[in-house]
Amino acid sequence: MGKTESSDIIFGILYASAAIFLFVASYMLYLKRFRRNKLVSVDEVVFSTSRYDEYGAKTQFLIELSATNHVKVKLLNQDEKDVAILLDREMPAGENVMDFDPSVYENGVYYLSLITEGTTILRRIKIAVAQ
Repeated sequence: MGKTESSDIIFGILYASAAIFLFVASYMLYLKRFRRNKLVSVDEVVFSTSRYDEYGAKTQFLIELSATNHVKVKLLNQDEKDVAILLDREMPAGENVMDFDPSVYENGVYYLSLITEGTTILRRIKIAVAQ
């Protein structure tokens, strides 16, 4: 084994060690930065009821929030024009119940619009109150 070959091997080992060290150091810095700037999950909102989309009697809607949020629920007619504001207040995280009495509205097709910061849900409903 000549002097040139042994020095090539030593430099190769040094280069490989330096590359591994740089890779490990960059990965550790990446992990440290990621832990410091934790990602915030997108707010999730669930708007549901135990009935189908046809209402003829008082019912309740379940609004589930992943974080405290201002919630606005509007009733819109078929042309998507405002008919009434059913709810407009701050609600805590978790399950919240909204009462709905369709008997004060005319029979027909409507839309429920739920609006929070970052979320809008539009749901088609039918009001069919027995006359």
